[in-house]
Amino acid sequence: FDEDPDKDDFLGSLMIDLIEVEKERLLDEWFTLDEVPRGKLHLKLEWLTLMPDASNLEQVLTDIRADKDQANDGLSSSLLILYLDSARNLPSGKKINSNPNPLVQMSVGHKAQESKIRYKTNEPVWEENFTFFIHNPKRQELEVEVRDEQHQCSLGNLRIPLSQLLAREDMTLNQRFQLSNSGPNSSLKMKLALRVLHLEKQERPPDHQHSAQVKRPSVSKEGRKVSVRPQMSASPGSGDGGTAPSTPVAGGDERPGVEERGLPVEAGLQGPRDLGRSSSSLQAGPTGSPSHVSVKEPTPSIASDISLPIATQELRQRLRQLENGTTLGQSPLGQIQLTIRHSSQRNKLVVVVHSCRNLIAFSEDGSDPYVRLYLLPDKRRSGRRKTHVSKKTLNPVFDQSFDFSVSLPDVQRRTLDVAVKNSGGFLSKDKGLLGKVLVGLASEELAKGWTQWYDLTEDGTRPHVVT
Repeated sequence: FDEDPDKDDFLGSLMIDLIEVEKERLLDEWFTLDEVPRGKLHLKLEWLTLMPDASNLEQVLTDIRADKDQANDGLSSSLLILYLDSARNLPSGKKINSNPNPLVQMSVGHKAQESKIRYKTNEPVWEENFTFFIHNPKRQELEVEVRDEQHQCSLGNLRIPLSQLLAREDMTLNQRFQLSNSGPNSSLKMKLALRVLHLEKQERPPDHQHSAQVKRPSVSKEGRKVSVRPQMSASPGSGDGGTAPSTPVAGGDERPGVEERGLPVEAGLQGPRDLGRSSSSLQAGPTGSPSHVSVKEPTPSIASDISLPIATQELRQRLRQLENGTTLGQSPLGQIQLTIRHSSQRNKLVVVVHSCRNLIAFSEDGSDPYVRLYLLPDKRRSGRRKTHVSKKTLNPVFDQSFDFSVSLPDVQRRTLDVAVKNSGGFLSKDKGLLGKVLVGLASEELAKGWTQWYDLTEDGTRPHVVT
């Protein structure tokens, strides 16, 4: 836009397909603006990998021209992930016999964040996640203060130089931290993980061209809305542990996530790139009912689920490692068998998770899989359903039934989000995504129900059902 004292003038728009940016890793070019007679915009886009060691930090600091005199300003070299667990033995605040209403304020440089308030307790439990983009971890520090919201006073504080994380295994700290200016036994339990933002450059032949159109048609300026991205073939990826997830380049502040509404199954098959891949979705299932295909999942905000984008990228990278020059089968991540029906008498959607087969292994002992369900667009904790964990197996059997209170007309506008995950603690090497499927529920067969095997993919978007 042309910013001036009068009404701003529209000068053009541009939309970039981030899936293509991920494939290319680095794009540095001029893009033609849409909706105007002429004009171009020069962009340099980098898709970065989160590295769990400091071996590339010096090169990254050089690349972003980290200034020793400006520790908190400039491009980001790394990402700090903070899990705020709990506090113990907090003081009573201003009134001796009164329990405080504690909250935690955290800051790195100019960026500050705050936890939720826990009322009337000196042993609060938060279990919240936070992220900070870091310019130079050698010179920056994390400042933490526990405060009493009721009396507006400090209950303790601490400072943690981020350089401490550089020397730790996996650049991770998981411990209770003694609070200063607090009670004699007051402590705060946190888990901190630092990840270096590294550009993995790919060797390209001189005549290399982009695998697909990077620039996408823009939404008209009369009605700018969140657009539905056409589904694309899944790019291979990786799992948790020593492998590293990817993230788009970012500056010194967090990028807010985007919330999109769950779409009915028909919406997931729009766009020219889907038409060539959708024939398999029209095959009949084993009971003669139409196959129920996958659709695109709503993108969660960082605040609601920061681990999901990272888990998807880890799984894609693990698939690349599994492929390693060979051709993977039709279902490289395995399949899951589900029974889905709507009970009119109970006014509930009933989902039976039967079993999985041919899952990928997270370690030499296999995987510890479980299944998580959401009925989109609801991704609240109260709307989540989970099976038990099946230990050390790639072919788990669950046979567990779950239900969601929802009418038939309503459920036919919604999408079932099914994720197979490997059990593990926060930021554990053994925790991660094993595969997903998104099932559209618009079928008229829902009242009768069906039992089918579904292909697992890294993000649930491939519209393929095993018959």
